[in-house]
Amino acid sequence: MGYSTSIKPDNQKGVSSTSGMQQTVATSGLFKERITTVVPANMALMEDAIKNRNFAQFAEVTMRDSNSFHATCADTYPPIFYMNDVSKAAIRAVEAINAQAGKTVAAYTFDAGPNCVVYYQEEDAATVLGAFAPILATAEGWKAASATNSTVKLDEGIAATIKEGVSRVIMTGVGEGPQKTDEFLVAEDGTPVKR
Repeated sequence: MGYSTSIKPDNQKGVSSTSGMQQTVATSGLFKERITTVVPANMALMEDAIKNRNFAQFAEVTMRDSNSFHATCADTYPPIFYMNDVSKAAIRAVEAINAQAGKTVAAYTFDAGPNCVVYYQEEDAATVLGAFAPILATAEGWKAASATNSTVKLDEGIAATIKEGVSRVIMTGVGEGPQKTDEFLVAEDGTPVKR
């Protein structure tokens, strides 16, 4: 896997992650099934996908697990809705990208909030980023080099919802991996070390 892009809607979530999780554990009938059956099965599938470098399987498990998590939130009483219209439009955009590409080239996931993280492989960056470029090119954090051309065209309604609702994007790539160091981020007195 190569890269991820985080699409951050302008509005904030209405329920904190901690209180939302406590409420879900206490009231969601789906939660027990999720933790006893769904998550262990997804972990096994994810380990297999990573071991075999199977992006399509990685993507499907990632998206299904995100959907399962948000289903337990909706099943909470009273229900918790972390995703908003922009979040749902981002899901539809990823689905459209995959459908038009003829294979799974992107995956979405959401934690306890409206921010969408889109995963894709380096060889599919032009397809994925090119689909988002016309609507996110003016958002803070969008890298001009990412404005590639793509044959994927997003539905105008989906594109408008994302463009109007997103002001910030975080684009990342694969780093060097873990590095051993003797440097510390804090001094002995607990204050941050300036580099």
